[in-house]
Amino acid sequence: MASARLVRSCCVLVLLFFAMPGVAQETSAPDAKAWLAEHNAEAVRVNQTAMGILFGWAVLNIGTGVAGHFASEGETRAFFQANAAWNVVNLVIAGLGYHGQATADPASWDLARSLAEGQRMEKLLLFNAGLDVGYIAFGGFLWERGMRKDSERLRGWGKSVLMQGAFLLVFDGVLTFLNAKLNGQLTARLVPAPDGVGLMLTWP
Repeated sequence: MASARLVRSCCVLVLLFFAMPGVAQETSAPDAKAWLAEHNAEAVRVNQTAMGILFGWAVLNIGTGVAGHFASEGETRAFFQANAAWNVVNLVIAGLGYHGQATADPASWDLARSLAEGQRMEKLLLFNAGLDVGYIAFGGFLWERGMRKDSERLRGWGKSVLMQGAFLLVFDGVLTFLNAKLNGQLTARLVPAPDGVGLMLTWP
């Protein structure tokens, strides 16, 4: 199912690339325009909610990380230190992402913009998922090296990076699935325009 959706999305992109500017167009049916606006609003809501969750995760880890730094020592202290430091970056990313989604105007997006936004988000999330796998591997490396070197700091850092990478992999994986589902709902309604050039949204 996922591979079929990917092939269909690629075909849409190829058609858009070779079509003349502005050929991706909505049908004039009011119901279709209303559906597109609601579809775009739902995509923004999903991603905005996700940024809120990431923001909450970052605040939780920074708070517990700072508290844990003063309440523990050794490997546990290193674990909490890394959690706090790591999530300062998550906090910035979540804040910027939430602001971008909150200030978006999905009702003004035409069909071409809707397709472009959906594909951009899906590609970004897949790229992030690849990075998450790297974080997990690096965390495992630090943990293993800490075991060999008998370093409490490296073991604590390794456990933290591994945990943070695992969380982000699940987070990005679920968000990728939700965005791909929304994109699939949109591309499933696309048909060639009556003049044979470009695409249009069908209704119903």
